[in-house]
Amino acid sequence: MKSFRLGVIVGVIGSAVVAAGTALGYRQTVIKPQEKAEETYNQVSKAAIRRSVAAHQSRY
Repeated sequence: MKSFRLGVIVGVIGSAVVAAGTALGYRQTVIKPQEKAEETYNQVSKAAIRRSVAAHQSRY
């Protein structure tokens, strides 16, 4: 019975470690690149809006 309990504890801890590793890997490969692309898009968009406003601003 002692080895069964130890096996269950090791299995639960191992599963938790694997789940945490998978979550971190997913964050690094999927979420961070999307956030970086979105940030770059927002910066470019703001610059384009500023240029557009400056180009079409009335001088009178």
